[in-house]
Amino acid sequence: MPPRKLAAIFFVLCAIAGAAASQSQPVKKLTIALTRHADDDLEVTGMVAGLSAGAVGYVAYAELVGLPQFTTTIQNDSNFADQAYRGVRITGIRLEQLAKALGALADSDLIDALCTDRYHSHYPADYIAAHHPIFALKINRERPAQWAAKAHVYDLGPYFITHANFIPRDKFLTYLEQPQIPENIMRLNFSTIAATYGPITPRGDFPPNSPVAQGFLIAKQNCLRCHFLNDAGGTKSSRDWPSLATRAREQPQFFERYVHDPQSVEPHAHMEGSPTYDDATLDALTAYFRTFTKEKPHK
Repeated sequence: MPPRKLAAIFFVLCAIAGAAASQSQPVKKLTIALTRHADDDLEVTGMVAGLSAGAVGYVAYAELVGLPQFTTTIQNDSNFADQAYRGVRITGIRLEQLAKALGALADSDLIDALCTDRYHSHYPADYIAAHHPIFALKINRERPAQWAAKAHVYDLGPYFITHANFIPRDKFLTYLEQPQIPENIMRLNFSTIAATYGPITPRGDFPPNSPVAQGFLIAKQNCLRCHFLNDAGGTKSSRDWPSLATRAREQPQFFERYVHDPQSVEPHAHMEGSPTYDDATLDALTAYFRTFTKEKPHK
């Protein structure tokens, strides 16, 4: 077996062993303050024991690093794609363990990570169980800001989420499940799948393998990170769900070109394109958004 493959297997086994050790230890309950004491306090909202509806709690970095942690080598996180920083070592805690330490209520089955630029990443229970995302606290044994200053790269901190080795589950057409790897996290909100995905569920009854159902899956994992419908989703983009739906109905070719390569139609667009999406994948996303317009949707 080639040495590189052996090394990769070794790192994965170390990650599994470290994670198992961290999860076998009793979960320490974190202290959640009702006032902020430092700029890098992690905000906590939603379905958490001791927090009333709409309240914001704050957890100090010192509290978080007091939890049982493990260290692993990151294999395929695009935030560390530069050749010079591959093989970076991340120290953190499994997101499911952090939820227990924060006192997340049993009915909460989705965690929403909000970033400083209003980008959101969503972690439903099945995603967490399949991928075991890591709430990162250190990079190569240093706080993210310290590591970034020495490495002369962008600061991902104070908190970010990564995976030891993300392997997509959902594969259809030319779409692959997207890793949720937000940076500069400011808040964790504990909610439910129904509250988060309910508002963007397609209007109508569609078979699981229909284009609309496939478009819905793409929208949940991708579009909802920056676009929003009422209180669901991110607000990094000013374009909400109805505006996307209108564009998909009235200008479907423009809509699909924009998703595929935003800068080809708007040179100053900030959105990242999806160049791997073929026509059928783009058509599925268009079909999904058209269910939010007044026209009669096509199955």
